[in-house]
Amino acid sequence: MPKLVDVRPELRGVQSAGQALGLEPREMLHAGPPLTDARRPPLTLESSVVMTCLHEGWAGDEAAALALLRSGALSLHPAQARGCVTPLAAIVSAGTPLLVVGDGLSDMPSMVAPVSAVRGADTRMGSRDPDVLRRLRYRDTVVAPALSAWLEAAGPLALWPMAAAGLVAGDDLHGSTQYANEALVAALAARGATPEMVDDVAATPLFFLTLWMAASALILRAAEGGNMPTLVTRAGGNGEQFGIALAGDPNQWLTCAADPPAGPRLAAVPQDTAIEGAIGDSAVIDMLGLGGQRLAHAPALRGALLNDPAGKHADDLGAAQSLLMWPHPLLADQWPLGLDARRVGQTGCSPRVMLAMLGRDGLSGLCGRGVYSPPAGLFEAGSRG
Repeated sequence: MPKLVDVRPELRGVQSAGQALGLEPREMLHAGPPLTDARRPPLTLESSVVMTCLHEGWAGDEAAALALLRSGALSLHPAQARGCVTPLAAIVSAGTPLLVVGDGLSDMPSMVAPVSAVRGADTRMGSRDPDVLRRLRYRDTVVAPALSAWLEAAGPLALWPMAAAGLVAGDDLHGSTQYANEALVAALAARGATPEMVDDVAATPLFFLTLWMAASALILRAAEGGNMPTLVTRAGGNGEQFGIALAGDPNQWLTCAADPPAGPRLAAVPQDTAIEGAIGDSAVIDMLGLGGQRLAHAPALRGALLNDPAGKHADDLGAAQSLLMWPHPLLADQWPLGLDARRVGQTGCSPRVMLAMLGRDGLSGLCGRGVYSPPAGLFEAGSRG
């Protein structure tokens, strides 16, 4: 039985990125592989950098923040190299509060992911909405301290029970985490969380998402250095490139151009709005075997995609399960986990990644939700060594 099936992820605490990762001021982490030029990232990331500079107090206005970026005074690095996963265009800086997720059955290194802002978007949407700054302040001064204090009093929170409950109810655990989030809310309430914290998490259906990103990355990393070198254990996009890494050489990114995800747009978004290329570390969920691989079992999400011409390819899921390796004993339907790059070549089936669609201009923010399919050649090249 592979090690990744044995991992029991649990939420253990909340720490700033300065504490957990040793990030220095003006050091930033982003999703996916390294950027071509960290001084000129895609506009969605650029907007998130600007908003982070304003939030951290490194710049007084957008122009000053851009000047810092262009000058090279800010350092941008891939989050996964530091044991962190970050959603979409979200930037992690020294002051960012992080969810610390460890294995309840071993002493393997923890993984971390940002605490989500509640009741609205944060920097993950890659826009310059001024209200993001208010929500970030509330996250840092209210949500994160309350969650940290609750964990200190209540102890670690096991995550597989909530994930399993969500899957049974129709979540895919990437594009939809509604039911898993409801299970999280119930757990918070049952173990004495404040009514304010319970209400904030309940009002944020995707709060569970970044928590499950860290859990998925933790599970995958248990396979690194094992006897299955072609398992995909890291994945993500930065808007320019999408990349994966395999268990046999996890520090080596294999990359391709990051095409935009395809799917239905929000009603107010014009059809000619350009969509950013695949972006975010949440692809670790899909490479674990959930998300896009699980779409056929998430009826509400699948229906929304199939009702739009751009998302009709989402119905081509017959071989998705064939890419996966081992049934998981904690899942009611014994759904398999672990995506083997070799099987992509053997089956001709490219894995699916559920992703939000962000405006490429760095201003439009969330435009819809869709599916991104990395080219099969990316996986085939890695499996050949």
